[in-house]
Amino acid sequence: MPVADRVQGPTHPSQPCSPVRPGTSPRRQMSEPNRFGLLLRHHRGEAGLTIQELSAASRVSVRAIGDMERGRSRMPQRRTVEALTRALGLSDPEAVALREAARGGRLARRPAPALAPPRTVADFTGRDSELRWLGDLVARGEPSVVAVVSGPPGLGKTSLMLQAAGRYAESFPDGVLFLDLRGLDADPPRPADLLLRLLTALGVEESQVQGDEQARSAQYRTLLSERRCLLMLDNAAGEAQVRPLLPGAGTTMTIVTSRRNLAGLEAVERHTARALPPGESVTLLRRIIGDRRAAAEPETALFGLADACGHLPLALRIAGNRLLSRPDWSIEYLLRRLADQDERIGLLVAGDLQIAAPFMLSYQQLSATAARTFRRLSLVPGPDGGLDLAARVAGMSVRETEAALEELADLGLLQPTTGGRYRFHDLIRLFARARLAEEETPRACRQAQDRMITWLLDTAVAAGRWFEPGGSEPAGGEPGRGPGSAEEARRWLEQESSNWLSALRAAFAAGRHAEVMAVADAMHWFSDRWRHWQPWIEVFQMSAASAEAIGDRRGQAVHLNYVSWAYSTSALRHDLADAPAQEALRLAREVGDLSEQGWSWLCLGSAARRRGAAAQAQEAARQSLSRFETAADWDGYSQGLSLLAASLAQAGRHRDAIEQYRQLEALLADPSRAPSPVLSDATAGHLHLNVGLSLLAMRRWAPAVASFRVALPAVQRSGVRQSEARCRYGLGCALARLGRLEEARVQLRRMVRLARQVGPADLVDQGLARLAEIGPAVGSQVS
Repeated sequence: MPVADRVQGPTHPSQPCSPVRPGTSPRRQMSEPNRFGLLLRHHRGEAGLTIQELSAASRVSVRAIGDMERGRSRMPQRRTVEALTRALGLSDPEAVALREAARGGRLARRPAPALAPPRTVADFTGRDSELRWLGDLVARGEPSVVAVVSGPPGLGKTSLMLQAAGRYAESFPDGVLFLDLRGLDADPPRPADLLLRLLTALGVEESQVQGDEQARSAQYRTLLSERRCLLMLDNAAGEAQVRPLLPGAGTTMTIVTSRRNLAGLEAVERHTARALPPGESVTLLRRIIGDRRAAAEPETALFGLADACGHLPLALRIAGNRLLSRPDWSIEYLLRRLADQDERIGLLVAGDLQIAAPFMLSYQQLSATAARTFRRLSLVPGPDGGLDLAARVAGMSVRETEAALEELADLGLLQPTTGGRYRFHDLIRLFARARLAEEETPRACRQAQDRMITWLLDTAVAAGRWFEPGGSEPAGGEPGRGPGSAEEARRWLEQESSNWLSALRAAFAAGRHAEVMAVADAMHWFSDRWRHWQPWIEVFQMSAASAEAIGDRRGQAVHLNYVSWAYSTSALRHDLADAPAQEALRLAREVGDLSEQGWSWLCLGSAARRRGAAAQAQEAARQSLSRFETAADWDGYSQGLSLLAASLAQAGRHRDAIEQYRQLEALLADPSRAPSPVLSDATAGHLHLNVGLSLLAMRRWAPAVASFRVALPAVQRSGVRQSEARCRYGLGCALARLGRLEEARVQLRRMVRLARQVGPADLVDQGLARLAEIGPAVGSQVS
């Protein structure tokens, strides 16, 4: 049955009903004329009270009691009925009957609300959690519950509200009212006009509606205070339009939808609508096009079409309707047509349904600065961006940009995320790109893009330099231009990684080779702290190619060594690490750079050790040490000693490995040969970590614990989180061997959580296996 047929309130009977007979339904009984007045007079007579005496006992006026008994007033308020019930001393059954009669009188005087909701769609899909949320609010039955559903255009907020109305209408015996507030019109309806519509829909003669808005709002709230309606306010313009329409006392529930978040509304329940999950998107497509049509296509095509539609219900409906109107089209054919992102917005059209239409309505609400920001944000290559990046691409101050971003977010055209960042929905990004091409000149677009790329590259260099040996804020930089601390720099490099990587690709394609090399050089030391990021290979391959393009052979050797490191350490492709290191060694020999030769040998040895070739790794380490010592490169020399010790430990020669680590410890303490302070601290941490691992292998549990405890804070300071995970693993294993099981569990749980973030996966498996061996504590579990 359509929603409108189920949610209408009872109508006033056209003729008097017959006297009540046994078995008559409660609704039939409640519709009898003046049943309440007759019962009231009967109970007053039984109590032997005059109207004046009942008035004194109940504090209800003589006139009000007389009007009720004569049938002139058939809508007594609940508090009036309760006062009369107490004054008359009615039994429980008598009190219930009087209350029912009063309620029947109120219902009999109320016409059905005239603002019936539109029809619901039969193929509505998903949104189970949102419907449960609304159902919980209905069940609470609290006074004047207000639920605000906000979110970007095309998400089906109205459909969700109508679905809730159909599902929960029986909980609202006084009916359902639906009102489109037309919040995106150039001149949205005023609250006073909306109140007039609501009051007349509730049965008030237009001539009886109060004149000014405040009085009209009070009249409306008084009327709703005795009713339990479901009030649906769709497409709200803002708080000022909605606030006068919200009921006061009583149990009417209100659902408001808006593209704006209506943050100014007080004491409301909120939900921000999101795109459908992929599974629900595909289910909706199947329901639209039919099971037979869907079964004839590969399931991958359905998921691909859902992805192309950005999982927006409106876009999915348009795509499904297009398929229905084109029986000869396959899903794969439509998907191929939608593959061109520049054409996708224009192709998502079916009859009068256009995905661009709701976006355009929001876009037309924007101020000039917000519209320009919206268009130019489509140039940002990554999935999201921060405020500073937005300001650069928009060509405005940070303060102006922040106001524009908030305006965009308020209209649902931009989604705020964690850390003060913003992102587009995929289809809204394409719409913004189309507006950019339509409304701005190619020159203005190029200028905005170049400004963004240059800023991303410059900031990446400034951020990366914080992690160089002796790194600090770059001297001579523009105040506020780069991150102000190493932690700020790390956060920026990780959060903006998609954007600065894309800027690097653009710079490389444009032949800006010196800038590409500068970024990669600045990234070198930071990359060791963020080893699991896979694009390091691409970064250093581009920088090595840039060095070759400008004929810088030494630079090419340096960056090829970075490539070798990335293959071995980041991608764990040790089989691919030798070739770039060998080419780097050849180039370093040609230019006579002993230090870079040492780094090439170090890369070759590291890859050999990771392949399990311990003897080959030891020889490469010794080759690197001789060159570093001749070149007085103590940074490199310390790493050569580390590699030699690690390869000895790999061969099972743990005492020899510990001896090499002791030599490294002496080097770090020698002011004339110690590496730079940052590298010394990181090396010391890894030194004690590796000594602990060797002691663990030698079954010297207590010294191993002591070494790991020394290593842990230094490794944490170094920022190499994989090493921290290994340190906690070793510490947990040693503590377990000493019988200190609870301490062991703590370290191993922390290690598993960390390794799940930064890898490698085998370390997670090892940690879980050790936890299983020692057994869980009572009532605990690994998460």
